[in-house]
Amino acid sequence: MTEPGQPQNSAQNKSDRNGSAFIDRVRSGELKARMHYFLFRKGQEAKRSDSIFSRYKRRLSEDWPKWLGIGAGITGLLMFFSPEAFSLWQIPLVFILMLVAPAFFELPNTLNALFGYSEHQHLVGSSIVLTQPITDGKGKTTLEHQEWMVSGPDCPAGSTVKIITLDAKTLYVALPEQEVLAKNDGT
Repeated sequence: MTEPGQPQNSAQNKSDRNGSAFIDRVRSGELKARMHYFLFRKGQEAKRSDSIFSRYKRRLSEDWPKWLGIGAGITGLLMFFSPEAFSLWQIPLVFILMLVAPAFFELPNTLNALFGYSEHQHLVGSSIVLTQPITDGKGKTTLEHQEWMVSGPDCPAGSTVKIITLDAKTLYVALPEQEVLAKNDGT
């Protein structure tokens, strides 16, 4: 502690100013607003996510009566063939089957996503004109009345690129050979 007549050092003054600035930000609600915005953005990203788990959760929550019915039906069949073996497990078995059924029915879609088949597979190998530029390896374009994310080398809007492969949301593109040769000749 310093005496009332002694000057405080600059490090202590700086920490006091930073502390009071933080308290002012807390009182003004700025930090609370930033936290709400951060949580909102993360929630939106999670909703847009197309992972296997998010598709399973979406399918389970949207069609839970159907899955409950499937679980009860399978349990009923098991009870019909062997009532003594499943009498104590009726209710848990219904709920277990209700949770497993969406994953089982999602399996074909998951395998298609993993092995790359898509209804837009015919686009691979075709050349397209970009409607927006690719910057930092990412961009967007519209193709067949659908907006696609584009990943590839940086190009201005209007460039012609060749689709190398695609997944559910993204076209992976490369420059056609003649443009690559022209760029190499220019350097």
